[in-house]
Amino acid sequence: MKRISTVAVSFVFAAIFAVSAFAQVPTNATKIGWIDTGAFGEEKDGVTKYRAALTTLDAQMKPQIVVLQALGTKIQTITAEMKKMTENPAVPVNQAALAAKQEEGQKAQLDLEYEKKRYEASLETAQGKVLGPVSADISKAIQEFAKQKGYAVILDIDKLGQAGVILALDQTANITKEFVVFYNARPATTASTAAPR
Repeated sequence: MKRISTVAVSFVFAAIFAVSAFAQVPTNATKIGWIDTGAFGEEKDGVTKYRAALTTLDAQMKPQIVVLQALGTKIQTITAEMKKMTENPAVPVNQAALAAKQEEGQKAQLDLEYEKKRYEASLETAQGKVLGPVSADISKAIQEFAKQKGYAVILDIDKLGQAGVILALDQTANITKEFVVFYNARPATTASTAAPR
């Protein structure tokens, strides 16, 4: 009788382990991959059209960047001049000259704030016009890529990383390079002129 109970218990454990092992093998596996869209702008391994659009955007924004840099340099110079005027306790401070420098610095600071807001507004508009069509084309190509390769889900790991929602990441699911090769191999005529999403 004791032997029969031991055999019965062994069968029960064997059945439990079999069910457990079976549950770990997916019967209808869902193929999931992730793409690092932040890598699209990389010089060596990025998306060619996206890099070209970034170059165009940089060229469009350069004049405003030069203005911002000049104002930043001007503020630094004024600050250094004011420090020089007040750093030597043996030399009396020319209050009129110091006040004029302070006024000049405040004006330069206001100019910098104005130009920064102007730059940000221009950048947002230019990004929509220059990067928008390329981004829409890339999104469309990701859908095609997913369908061709059998992916049920492709995640944008760059956006997820910015949101701080990644707790663990399997590098074997990284399909960024594979997608970039796929996209760069497409004929140039496939570029969409659709408005940005």
